Amino acid sequence: MRFITGAAASRVLPLHILYLVALVCTVTVSWSFCGLNPPADTQSSGNNKEKETRQRLREYKWWPTRGDASRQEYVGSEACAVCHASEFVSQSKTSMARAAERADDSAVLRAAPLLSSQHGDPSPYQTSIRRQSHGSQYAVTHGGYAMQGQLLWAMGADNMGQTYIVQSGGTLYEAHRTYFEETKGLDETPGQSDKPGESMEEAFGRPLSTEEAASCFACHTVQSSLRGQFDPSHAVPGVGCEDCHGPGAKHVRAMQNNQMDEGLREIFTPVTLSPVGQNDFCGACHRALLDVAAIKATSEPINLRFQPYRLAKSHCWSKPDPRLTCVACHNPHEEVRRDASFYDAKCLACHRSCDATITSDKATASACKVADRQCVGCHMPKYRVPAMHGSFTDHDIRVVRTGEKFPL
Repeated sequence: MRFITGAAASRVLPLHILYLVALVCTVTVSWSFCGLNPPADTQSSGNNKEKETRQRLREYKWWPTRGDASRQEYVGSEACAVCHASEFVSQSKTSMARAAERADDSAVLRAAPLLSSQHGDPSPYQTSIRRQSHGSQYAVTHGGYAMQGQLLWAMGADNMGQTYIVQSGGTLYEAHRTYFEETKGLDETPGQSDKPGESMEEAFGRPLSTEEAASCFACHTVQSSLRGQFDPSHAVPGVGCEDCHGPGAKHVRAMQNNQMDEGLREIFTPVTLSPVGQNDFCGACHRALLDVAAIKATSEPINLRFQPYRLAKSHCWSKPDPRLTCVACHNPHEEVRRDASFYDAKCLACHRSCDATITSDKATASACKVADRQCVGCHMPKYRVPAMHGSFTDHDIRVVRTGEKFPL
């Protein structure tokens, strides 16, 4: 069998050379970010309309996916636990805290030393992930040829699946095959697809530019970019305190010195943003309205997983209300609640109850004519996304009519 690697994908390498390359292949990639509270003028003006994340980055000292802080500006989530113990404990158990892990630590890969393309896979290429003593190897083979690389990172909590970052020939790739928990096997990575006549490199994965890799790691890890330089070799896996609140060294130092006002200025508090600002803030990773438009994903059902985008399509969003933001329903320090009844109180914070004995001065929106329980089951239905091997709650809050087409 002959092997092809990374940038040399068009060249044929004998088997013994591939093994030699695999032995000397090492990982030297990484990146992270920085920031603090926005200047007063942007809080009042720039925050009143949707903007792409790249625009927000220019306006704020801190925003998710920034990467211009130094390592000395970070203290780690454990330092936050000294004063915010309950938030630290609960947040560390969330899926966001498990948004990434190094391949060597992946529970999925530990449990399945060999993963391979499933029977019935339409691609002529055979994909396999094999766990070895020196790490997991990702390989694509066909017709006596192969392309192989070192699997570095597993992206995503494994409750639905994991997508892998692979290095081959000095290039980082988003693997063309993702592990899905529902099938316990590999299938197309969302956003990628098999194409007739595709090359072996295309079947291997999507090569990532430095900018693309930095953006990916910024939403799954901490400190993967420092001083604007992408270098994930020392990245902290998962989403922690400083992903959303910014580097905390100055804040901690000020608070330890009882400089309360200074300490508060040196940490970012997302809840102080306007409703639109909060939606864009979460949308820096979960994709808000203009971010989805920028990647031309507004006409694909897979945009269901971009909750801030879907929320901004809601009729209620025509007049943004602080009661209708991500954090109004989801505490970012706790795992997302899966029971529909939990959200009834959230809905009734805006909508009057159909029960005349239950009234609230704050609930000014009309009452549902059908019920005031299990609201999300009707007004935020779940849809199955075949490409994701799972279902997503649609955050486009609306009156869903029988037989209507899925509103893109």
